[in-house]
Amino acid sequence: MEDNRNFMMAIALTMAILLGYTYFYDAPRQRAIEQARQEQLIAEAEQKGEELPDFSASSDVSADIPNQSPIDIMPITVDREEVLSGRTRIIINSPHLHGSIALKGARIDDLTLSDYKETLDADSKDVALLNPEGTEGAYFVDFSWGIDGAKGPDKDSVWTTDNDVLAAGDEVTLKWDNGAGLLFSRTIALDEDYMFTVTQKVTNATENMVKVAQYGRVVRQGRPEGQALFILHEGPMWSLDEGIEEFTYSDLEDLGKKEKKSKKSTDGGWVGITDKYWLVALIPDQSKDFSSEIYRRGDETQEKFYSNYFHNWTALRAGESYQEKSRLFAGAKKVAVLDHYTEVENVKMLNYSIDWGMFYFLTKPMFYLLEILFAFAGNFGVAILMLTAIVKLALFPLANKGYKSMNKMKVLQPKMQALKEKFGDDKTKLQQATMELYKNEKVNPVSGCLPMFLQFPVFFALYKVLYVTIDMRHAPFFGWIKDLSGPDTMLVTNLFGLIPWEPTGFLALGILPIFMGFTMWLQMQMNPSTGDPMQRKIMLFMPIIFTFMLSQFSVGLVIYWTFSNILGILQQWILMRRADPVPVKNKA
Repeated sequence: MEDNRNFMMAIALTMAILLGYTYFYDAPRQRAIEQARQEQLIAEAEQKGEELPDFSASSDVSADIPNQSPIDIMPITVDREEVLSGRTRIIINSPHLHGSIALKGARIDDLTLSDYKETLDADSKDVALLNPEGTEGAYFVDFSWGIDGAKGPDKDSVWTTDNDVLAAGDEVTLKWDNGAGLLFSRTIALDEDYMFTVTQKVTNATENMVKVAQYGRVVRQGRPEGQALFILHEGPMWSLDEGIEEFTYSDLEDLGKKEKKSKKSTDGGWVGITDKYWLVALIPDQSKDFSSEIYRRGDETQEKFYSNYFHNWTALRAGESYQEKSRLFAGAKKVAVLDHYTEVENVKMLNYSIDWGMFYFLTKPMFYLLEILFAFAGNFGVAILMLTAIVKLALFPLANKGYKSMNKMKVLQPKMQALKEKFGDDKTKLQQATMELYKNEKVNPVSGCLPMFLQFPVFFALYKVLYVTIDMRHAPFFGWIKDLSGPDTMLVTNLFGLIPWEPTGFLALGILPIFMGFTMWLQMQMNPSTGDPMQRKIMLFMPIIFTFMLSQFSVGLVIYWTFSNILGILQQWILMRRADPVPVKNKA
């Protein structure tokens, strides 16, 4: 009775914690975040200057950088179109990208992804990747020069061009004269996907030597909404000599006001900011050394994040010209596209901007297998069902042995009960006698669990694939399932939408997770029961835990787990029907 009461109290306490977390913590926190965001939209930013890259860290030439004119933070404006229409711009028009480049400042600060919508709504807007300063979620890219002893281009410099449209496979050239003998040109080319090539040139028409250093930077104001779970990195990162290194927004928040993450590369690489599905990455000339910086400036209401690279100083004599070529990836993290840039165009580890996780050797092949199945079936949901069947088929020999072992365990239950009655509370002798019984009857009690344990790596790999790859984003299945990468939207807790309430957290319980929990419970009923009553109750509680846990996961993952349970039930039923175990005689 005491065990039963403790067990029921544990169930009640667990449910109270889940419901209390959602009602008292998660929901108020979400409201507070939204309120802070709205307040930010109507507040004016503090008039602060922006830092340019610290060239002195990369130079073998001793020189001080002249004080560049600060780039003030403009007041936040809700109307993005108003900001864009107020400046003369070069139009970007390609099959996958639309946007513009402002001639004033020559920033790449307006990009939308024409292949991707913000939501599943029919009238949803295209995803806006880059936004001009002065708009909500300002996010832009600068390429320019550090100049020692003369004026270089800045945010107020107005460039000229002979072409007002940049199309895929084409290029435009911008020019600017500092009025004191330095002539600048910037040629921007765009390929068929998401890669810009930026060739910067400076000509010294003065009578004196000047020192120049080319740089690029990604600037993001604020943090993206709805950041992902801890299993996925979002934020600044770089790939330098030592491989991939990631920095969360919280990591940079802990830095001092003037501190930076800095590193030099002698073997190529890139630096940028990644989101779950999108990437903005600067790719310097891979044949030259360069240095990178990642840092945060400002406070919680007006914070900016920087990912910069810069080359060494170059002494430019009178009459000489100097140019450097860099690239910019700004687009969707499609596996095939990133693999092409990495393997064909030799951009070091750009394909690892997709967070495959520490088990990438399993996760990435899982994605490729799903791609093959999708090409055959034409539906990622059907591809997941086919993958489940393949996994079950691969594990069939082990499952066959496991189910036979479980069947023998059922037959041994009377014998094991007799041993418990014989040895009573002497656990040592009971354990020895039980192990001797297993040995004599050639039964391995662990083998029944082995197929389930072997499925967990597959489960984890599929979870990562569904969560991190853009191919799964907004991928439909059938019926109400319009997005395999999101949780089930057919919620039982609001009576399938009849109640005007949007549950969050563990209260957002869909019909598919419930069905998954039922199949899990049914499969457990077919397994031999343990002799410990408390352990039996804990095992019966497991489907409830998994039901609430998987309600927050991708519905594609729930489909995999549910179908796997169904196949397991069918397989177990057939094998046990075919088995003809010989009853064990009670010799006790």
